[in-house]
Amino acid sequence: MANFRYQVIDSNGKMSEGIIEAASIGEASRKLKSDGKYIASLSLDRGKGIANMEIGSPKLKTQDLVLISRQLASLLSAGITVVRSLDMLYQQLESKKAKKCIGEIYESVQSGRSLSEAFKEQRGVIPNIMISMIAAGEESGRLDEVMERLAEHFAKDAKVKNKISSAMVYPKILAALTAAVSIGLLTFLVPKIGVTIKDLGGELPKLTQFLLDFSDSIVHFWYIYIAVIGFVVYGFKLWKSSEKGAETWSSIMLKMPVVGRATKMNASARFTRTVSTLLKSGISVLQAVEITEKSLDNVILQKKLSQARIEIRKGTSLSRSIRDITEFPPMIYAMVSIGEESGTLDTILQKAADYFEDEADAATAKMVSALEPVMIIIMAIIVGTVVGGIAMPIFTMAQWIM
Repeated sequence: MANFRYQVIDSNGKMSEGIIEAASIGEASRKLKSDGKYIASLSLDRGKGIANMEIGSPKLKTQDLVLISRQLASLLSAGITVVRSLDMLYQQLESKKAKKCIGEIYESVQSGRSLSEAFKEQRGVIPNIMISMIAAGEESGRLDEVMERLAEHFAKDAKVKNKISSAMVYPKILAALTAAVSIGLLTFLVPKIGVTIKDLGGELPKLTQFLLDFSDSIVHFWYIYIAVIGFVVYGFKLWKSSEKGAETWSSIMLKMPVVGRATKMNASARFTRTVSTLLKSGISVLQAVEITEKSLDNVILQKKLSQARIEIRKGTSLSRSIRDITEFPPMIYAMVSIGEESGTLDTILQKAADYFEDEADAATAKMVSALEPVMIIIMAIIVGTVVGGIAMPIFTMAQWIM
């Protein structure tokens, strides 16, 4: 049993609120409606406290979107009503954000809204592609098929993201190891070596003296270093979120050697996959490009797709409108043109997406392969500098003794 916080309006128009205990949000709704009251809001009550605070982005994770789409597709294709399907889905979800989202959608549908309207109210939590495709599915009467396509789309999107995350694990471990070893040497070994050398009356080289001063500042003023690092990270994120910063960063990611190709291939794969999925669901080319534009992470590509959308609105074909997007491989323009001529644009783009996803995997693997030796060299320089600063006075003293 769980607690649900509610707001209801009685027949006299008086609003009241409280908490009701029920096995599911559907049962809670039925209990409240049995008294003849209109439900204004109904959601899971998590209580108060830091543990229940929502931290991070309100958007659902791709894995949650896959689960929601696949479960709704299965339930709807089995002939279960939308309301009952949402209630059953709500009980199966484990993610707090997903549970809250589906609970609010369920209540919206219960109050008389269509499923597409209920999903539209979750804009910012649910991606635009899902909202638009559900609306198209309701209009065409093929909601279960559309949900299955969404599940496949999100599953492939999650697969690409997981490959990128997995590929970046080793460089991250190297970076963390470099930081840990350097801090360990500076805070534990260097001070002891320095004290020993001073006690023996040895003269400290400039590098060793610098390391000792740096070590002393870390030990006594570590909080200042943490504050500076936090400020730099926050400043970088703030700059990246600004219009100029986002455009500059997007340009760097596209032009950087090795990284640029991986960025372009991933963007090409997402463009072709998203447009293909939307077209198969009966959404127009113009709307498909608009939704795809918002799904891309690169601001420069977003602006160029926005310009392409203006050209499409004027009557230009998709192939001609995206010809000026030089960041996309020429193969995209050729395949889009063939698809438009043959009337199989959605199928052609799906095949193109499969190809570009393979190319994106290869480009990402190459990027990581190039990054690994760079990280090792940086680690060697940092650790070598520290070790050299320790070894120099020891060798000097050994020569003096001999």
